[in-house]
Amino acid sequence: MDKKLIDLNHDIHTYLSPDFYPYKTFNGSAVNITVREVIYSNYGYEMVGAIIEAVLNSTYDKEIEKMFRQLNMNSTFAEKREAIYKHRPQYYMNSTKLEKSDIIDELWSYEGWWPAGGIISTASDLIKFGNAMISANKGISKDFLSEKTAKELWTPETIGKIKPKDWIELLGPFEYAKGWFIKDIPESDPYPYKKILHHGGNLFGTTTHLSVFPDQNIVGVVFSNKGFTDGLDLLIQNVAKNFKQFL
Repeated sequence: MDKKLIDLNHDIHTYLSPDFYPYKTFNGSAVNITVREVIYSNYGYEMVGAIIEAVLNSTYDKEIEKMFRQLNMNSTFAEKREAIYKHRPQYYMNSTKLEKSDIIDELWSYEGWWPAGGIISTASDLIKFGNAMISANKGISKDFLSEKTAKELWTPETIGKIKPKDWIELLGPFEYAKGWFIKDIPESDPYPYKKILHHGGNLFGTTTHLSVFPDQNIVGVVFSNKGFTDGLDLLIQNVAKNFKQFL
């Protein structure tokens, strides 16, 4: 977007061949899907990854790792099953009791999943990413993204739109932008910070959550080496509010 190589309002077939992704019909009529309309799902992000690969004539893992190195996220990689990562923890699940998780690497490859997951990282690296997003949104640093592009990424797409019932049950009263969920806390709520942008991830044996409080320049990250751990967003919120006295 910064390089004017992708327009969110263009049909996805501007970038993807119909041979790769056939045209769709609804009730017998042809329909177009814009890049902006590829709303949040694993499949949707794999499609976005394919668009990135087509536009840059490169592979997603190579391009995303360029971004990691640019932000000095030197412990963040696109997971490859043949690689060995130092200090990687044991993964656990909790069904009837806490037990070691299946070794996902041996069950399937992450290749092809990267746009929707399969990234290995550290909490400190994700804090770097959150800080880079805050700086770009405030126009403080243009080395990563322009202010215009950063603000576009944090602009909601779901306001006034009907949300799936399971979305509301799972995520609560949030809006969705591009890769970020947005939580606006009412003035009547005693919680001191009123805007939170966040994203989380779950897999067998691991759970992560990243929250950004842009008005306070706070970034919170939680990693858990247990799959599908609930409440990490609330944990970050409870820790973050204790820093109000220092702001």
